Amino acid sequence: MPDARSNRKARVVPFISVLEEDRQTNLLNLIEKAKKLKSEGIDLLRWDDVAWKIKSGRLAKQSGKNTIASLLIFHLPPKIGHRPLVDDWANLIKALVVLRFHRKQQSISNQRIFIAAVSYVANEVLNHGQRIPELNAEHLDAACRLIASHYSEGAAYNMQKAIREFASHCDTNGLCKAHLNYKFSGMKRPDNASGVGYKRLDDPDAVNTKSEKLISPDVFRILGELYQNVPKNHKYRFYILVLTLLACLGRRFSEIALLPNQEATYDEEGKAFIEYFPRKTSQGDTFTPRRRLYLPTATTVIITDVLSELAEHCASARKTAAEMQKTKGTDLTFISNLPEDQKLYGNDLKKLALSPTLLSTTGWLRKNGYTIADPYKITTQNRKPNHPFHYTTKKGVIQYCQSHFFPDLIKPIHIDQNGKEYYLKDLLLVRHKGLSSGVYGCWVTTQCTHSMMTTFLRYFDDLISKHASSSINFNFTSHHFRHTLNTLLDEGGLSDLLQTEWFGRTNPRDTKAYQHTSREKRALMLREDIKKGRAGGQIVDKLKSIPITVQDAFLKARINAVHDVGAGICVHNFVQTPCERHLQCSADCGDYVWVKDDKGRVDELKRQYSMTVIARETAEKQSNENNPKRSIDWLAHNDKKLNTFTKQLADNNITEFDPHQYLEELTHE
Repeated sequence: MPDARSNRKARVVPFISVLEEDRQTNLLNLIEKAKKLKSEGIDLLRWDDVAWKIKSGRLAKQSGKNTIASLLIFHLPPKIGHRPLVDDWANLIKALVVLRFHRKQQSISNQRIFIAAVSYVANEVLNHGQRIPELNAEHLDAACRLIASHYSEGAAYNMQKAIREFASHCDTNGLCKAHLNYKFSGMKRPDNASGVGYKRLDDPDAVNTKSEKLISPDVFRILGELYQNVPKNHKYRFYILVLTLLACLGRRFSEIALLPNQEATYDEEGKAFIEYFPRKTSQGDTFTPRRRLYLPTATTVIITDVLSELAEHCASARKTAAEMQKTKGTDLTFISNLPEDQKLYGNDLKKLALSPTLLSTTGWLRKNGYTIADPYKITTQNRKPNHPFHYTTKKGVIQYCQSHFFPDLIKPIHIDQNGKEYYLKDLLLVRHKGLSSGVYGCWVTTQCTHSMMTTFLRYFDDLISKHASSSINFNFTSHHFRHTLNTLLDEGGLSDLLQTEWFGRTNPRDTKAYQHTSREKRALMLREDIKKGRAGGQIVDKLKSIPITVQDAFLKARINAVHDVGAGICVHNFVQTPCERHLQCSADCGDYVWVKDDKGRVDELKRQYSMTVIARETAEKQSNENNPKRSIDWLAHNDKKLNTFTKQLADNNITEFDPHQYLEELTHE
C-alpha cells in the first residue's frame, strides 16, 4: 500500500512578503531578512563561517544528552565530497536554517537533516553548472535517488521529506523559474504496516507477531526478576527502575527522563494517573502542556512503588539542584565549613569525595595553577620525597567545582500550560555528575541521558548472571518498549484513536507505524470482530442469516486471507482465483469488509467518499452529452461505491460533511 501520508504537502508560508519577478532579487531579500533576525544561540555576526557553534538556546540542547554546545556545519555530506558550501547555496541554506528555526523552533537534529538534504540538491545543480533559479524537478529527483543509495531507508525518508520542504520554500518565496510543487515519486514511509502480501491463515506462523522492534517476553521476565532481586542500595538499581517505567508506560525515553517529581494520583473515578510532558525531538524544546497519563490497572502498584523509590533515590541530587538554582552556580555546601587557608593534600581531597589525582602533574588543579608546592612536606616514612608534594586550598576546590557548571543546568526544562516553569530540582530523575575519575560530583546534578542508559546496558549481562534465574540474548533500545506496548494494546482490541491519545501522539497515522501485528493475524482478529458485531460488509450481513452452530465454519471457509485496501479490508483468496473486481473493492464487492470505529482509516474513507461524490457529479453532467450510455454505467458504478461508503461512514460515527470543502482542505495541507 502507498505511504499513508502521500497526499500531504509541506505546510510552508512565504518568508518574504513581496515577491519580485527577478528570482535573484527574491533570494537576496530572503537572505537579508534572515540576517536581520535575532535567534537565540545563533551568532549572525559569524554568518560567513563554515561551522556555527551554538552555545545557548534550544539549538544547543539535544534530547537525552547533556551538551554545552552544538555545531551546525555547512558542508556537503562526506559521501559527496565533504566540501564547504559556498556563495548563493551557502547563504540560502543558512538563511532557511535561521528562518525555519525562527518560525517553528526545530531541534538541532532536524536542522542537520535539512542541511544535509539540501546539500545533495546543491551538489546536483552545481554539477550541471547551473544556479538556484534553474533548479527543477530533475535535480530534485536525482538528489533523492542518490540519497536513497547512500542512506538507510529511514534516514533517506527523512531527508527526502526535507527536500520536499525545501522545494516548497523555493515555490512560496519565488526562488526558481519553474514552479516545483515537488514530492519524490519513490518516497515511502519505511514502516510498512500494510501492503500487498499473502499468507494463508491456517499457517501456524500466521498467529505470531514478529518484528525486530518488539521485545521478547523473556526480556520482560528477566526485568521483573531484576526489579525484585537487585538490592535497593545497588549502584545500578536506578537504571532497573527506569527500565521498569519504560516497560510499563511505553513513553519516549526523554519523557521518562524528564518526568516531574510526583506520586501517582487518583481522579474522581478512582483511576490512577501521573503527569508528564509529551516530547519529541523533531518538535524542539518548545512550550509543552502537562498531560495526564492514566496507568494500566495491572501496573499501578508497580509504578507507584517505583516512583516512591526513585524520589527517595534522587533526593540528594535534587537537593543539590535546588541549591544550584538558588546560588546560580554549583552546590558548595559540602565545603562550607572548610577554612580558607587550610592546606588540602591528596588524603584531604579523598575525604571531600574528590580525586587526589587532581594534584598530579596532569590533574586539573595542577594544570590550572591552583596547587602550591610544599618543599617541607615529608613522606609517612619520614623521608624527603624526590619531588615536593603539592597541595591546594578552598579556592582551588571551588574553581574545580565551578568548572563543571554551565548555565543550561539552571534554565527551565518545561513550561506548562499555566506558565509554570520546571527546573532540574523539579524532576523525578536527576543524577550527580559522573566524573572521569569514576566518582560522582556531589556539587552538580544533571538529567538522566541516553548515554547513561547505554553505558549501563554494557553491564546488563553481569547483572543478569548475578540476580536472575537464567540468561538471555538481549538487543533492545528504550524505544522498543514503546513499539511492544503499542502492539500489545492493538492486539488487545484498543482502538487506534485511544492508542493515539494514550501514547501522546497527534496523528493517528503515526500509531500505525508502531503496530507490528501481521495482516494474517489481523484477519484472525477480524473473524472475532465479525462474530461480535464489530465489523461491517456483505459477509457480516450473510452471517446474520446463518445458524450459530455453523458460523465459525462459515468464517473459516470465507476468510483465509487479508489485504489492506485503504478504506477497508479485502478478504479475497488470490491463491484460489484471481480477483474479478480488481480496484472495485468498495463497489458492492462481497469480499470487502471494514472494522467499525476504526479511526485510523477515517481520513482515507472521507477522501475516497469525496472523490466518488465528485466523480458521480461529473458522470451526471456527461450523461446529457454525446455518449450517455457510458456515463450511465459510470453513474451506476459510483452509486454502488457511495452506498458502501455511506454505511462505513455511519459505522465510524462520521457526521455529514461537504466533500468539495474536504478535498480543498487536503489540497492546501
